[in-house]
Amino acid sequence: MAKNSRTAVFVIFDLVWFNASYLLAFMLSHAGETASPAEAARNYFAAFPTGFMILIFIKLLAMYIFSVYRIMFEYAGRRDFQRVALSLVACTLASVTAAVLIDIEPALKTSVILFSFIFDMVLVLLWRAVYVSQTGGRKEDADTDEQSLRRRYTPKSRGTGRVMVIGKERAAADLIAEMQANESSERKPEIIIDDDRSRKGDMLLGVEIVGGRRAISLRARRHSIDEIIIAKPTASKRQLAALLRECVKTPHCRISMLPRALTTEEGQKPGAATLADLRRPTIMDLLGRDRPRVDHHEIGDQLRGRVVLVTGGAGAFGTELCRRIIRYRPRRLIALDIDEDRLMMLAAELEAYSTPENEFITVMASVRDQAIMKKVFAAFRPHIVYHAAEIKQIPLAETYQRETFLTNVLGHKLVCDLASEYAAEKFILCSTTRAASPQNVAAECKRIAELYNAEKNEKSKTAYATVRFPNLIEGRGNVIALFEKQIAQGGPVTVTEKDVARRFISAEEAALLTVLATAFAKGGEIFRLGPGEAIKINDLAEAMIRLAGKIPGEEIDILFTQPRPGEYFYEDIDESEGTRDKATPSDRIWLVEESDELKLPHWTTLWRLSPDQMDDAAVKELLRLIFPTYKKKNAGVITRGEIIDNE
Repeated sequence: MAKNSRTAVFVIFDLVWFNASYLLAFMLSHAGETASPAEAARNYFAAFPTGFMILIFIKLLAMYIFSVYRIMFEYAGRRDFQRVALSLVACTLASVTAAVLIDIEPALKTSVILFSFIFDMVLVLLWRAVYVSQTGGRKEDADTDEQSLRRRYTPKSRGTGRVMVIGKERAAADLIAEMQANESSERKPEIIIDDDRSRKGDMLLGVEIVGGRRAISLRARRHSIDEIIIAKPTASKRQLAALLRECVKTPHCRISMLPRALTTEEGQKPGAATLADLRRPTIMDLLGRDRPRVDHHEIGDQLRGRVVLVTGGAGAFGTELCRRIIRYRPRRLIALDIDEDRLMMLAAELEAYSTPENEFITVMASVRDQAIMKKVFAAFRPHIVYHAAEIKQIPLAETYQRETFLTNVLGHKLVCDLASEYAAEKFILCSTTRAASPQNVAAECKRIAELYNAEKNEKSKTAYATVRFPNLIEGRGNVIALFEKQIAQGGPVTVTEKDVARRFISAEEAALLTVLATAFAKGGEIFRLGPGEAIKINDLAEAMIRLAGKIPGEEIDILFTQPRPGEYFYEDIDESEGTRDKATPSDRIWLVEESDELKLPHWTTLWRLSPDQMDDAAVKELLRLIFPTYKKKNAGVITRGEIIDNE
């Protein structure tokens, strides 16, 4: 019910109850003085327009002054009913005072005053109790004593002072009631923030709703808030991320949140929230996006009963890709990688899904090893190949150019050729958005792989497609992992440049969209996922420090360093030269159309060196020949698509 409508209902009903109270009180007090109750009622209504009506409006005014009409009775508790009872005492005193001043003699009779007060208490409180029960509110707070409340809400950990609660629903009411019911708790709810403008000024268990998310920082300073609690377990990931971005702007405030409630589709319904459920937000919460909507039947038709090979299956993306794929019950899923530890962990995790009809297999091998890769294809003959094996760390790729070329180019070529030789139905190259306009070794090698994919698609019956995505939040060697380690060590946190910005996507979203893109792939496409959440690295560092409960610049310093080899300032897919995107059935997958000028002219130049003859200098010269605009020395950086020479 809207705020204005709800307030109007309460005012109208209180008007009726106050009138009924006076009528019953007048009839009882004059029971022995009149011939019948009907005559007493007529006498009351004769005095009503000039006397009792004035007193009733004075009572309504007193209720308003005591903020009774701002209470959210959907979640009302003991304290709210105490406020109503106290306001009724004030109503009686105000009405008696007014009756004396205005000389309303019928209302000054002791029996009328006493009976009307009793009826006010019974009718007004009973009506609100019925409302609470009918709206599914906090019934236990209205009919249990304080001792039972203390047993119901015994905090398992001590709080941190003055608290701002974000949210106005049941979870927020649970947490506020727990804090209020325990006098020993250090957490004291001061204000509530919620974006529902119609609720501004309302009271939830005696705590005022003061504004929306834009007021978080201002209100935190004005009310000297020590802790911000996000009590919105049913909010989407995008909504929580937006709230967190406002919360991290508040210095000296600890941030806590309730975990997101599992939906009924995931097999669990949210229960009562407690302070013990609170946790610190993570970077996933800050950058998280809602899970994309996908047609699981369409994906299942592609993967069910098939043999699927994932190279690089033990990496951050490959692991998540395997988790997604195995749920669609392929006949066999093979995860191939050279990381033995990660392969063992992945096998232990997915073992529960493995059955004779839905088999999971791990293979420890390098995509650069022709003999073993040929044996793998000959033994399993995969229907679908996801090629995620790569060297992707930009500074290392700049330092070890030969290794990067052998893995990202020659390794890809080997797997790509074997997929055609053993009649795979689809080959999906997992690439990066940096390949659209490559400006470092890792991106250039990925671009070469994309172009070879396109050429292979024209000559083979296998459908070759490419999926590009931005940085993974869970990447083990990315800036997020680096910041987490530096924060855990007490700092300092190192940032290359203040204006450096990156786009991030979760491995879960990237994997889910990649398997969906497989269903869209007919051959020759380059799909782009995203755009991903963009954030300045300096803002990211400050946010991660605050999420860890520290203060940037005071408890943990931020140091600015020079860009590492191959790094550039700004990633923006809209600035990729020579590309334009088309929509697909999914709003998070785009089809990239490329101009002819981006085609690689001479493959013979690319394959002229054998691995034995290849070294870093040879790879460097080869990449200069293929991408003449690339400036290698000092790893020139890019801002807004323009090359800045550091020489």
